[in-house]
Amino acid sequence: MKIKVIMTDKAMRRETMNAREEMLGAVLSPDTVVSVDCIKKGPDELDCHTDEAFAAAELVKESIKAEKTGFDAIVIYCFSDVGIDAIRENVRIPVIGPGETSLAAASMLCNRFTVLTSESRNISRTYRRLMKNGIAREKMASVRALDIPIGELRSNPGVTEKHVKEICKKAVEEDCSDGIILGCLSMAGYGKQLESELPVKVIDPAFVAVAYAEMCVRTNLVHITASYPVFENNSHVEM
Repeated sequence: MKIKVIMTDKAMRRETMNAREEMLGAVLSPDTVVSVDCIKKGPDELDCHTDEAFAAAELVKESIKAEKTGFDAIVIYCFSDVGIDAIRENVRIPVIGPGETSLAAASMLCNRFTVLTSESRNISRTYRRLMKNGIAREKMASVRALDIPIGELRSNPGVTEKHVKEICKKAVEEDCSDGIILGCLSMAGYGKQLESELPVKVIDPAFVAVAYAEMCVRTNLVHITASYPVFENNSHVEM
């Protein structure tokens, strides 16, 4: 089985993507291969709705290529699930969004959960998007920010780990949260340490998404044309 993971920003270095492949592969079966790539055009980082809009078109194009080259599933490597509905209109393989998948996991395991984002300016955007989801409306206690730029999240894991722990401690004490969703995939990998120090279930969307993608392929759990009609490009957009 082959899973294509597509990052939503074009500024990723190959060594970073290689490290992501190794990290994500650790939760998959030995016969499953994960391939990580980023979009070729669009934003360097995903910080706002405008960035999402420009990234979405490129994600559609990369997803079409992935299906044509034999991949069995696609994971959008962003908690915002950028372009997920459009991608599902253009491919017939499972398309997994870490955001919606993690919320489903939180609905089963948590009574109240907090979503972490990178910077305070993202709180409003994250909150507004999540309020469209019934699970979040019922169980989300807060959205909290680390206030560390995404670039530093990737480059300084020691600083990131310290900030993540401090914010999670506040979520437990002030929001009475028993669950944490790492709402930026640059935070991937911090869950085990947090769970050993705080009374929370940490949901790591990066791992949840790829593992769910593998399960979807094995069980033929994929969207259908009744829900996502095939895009026929009658509007003549550039593909």
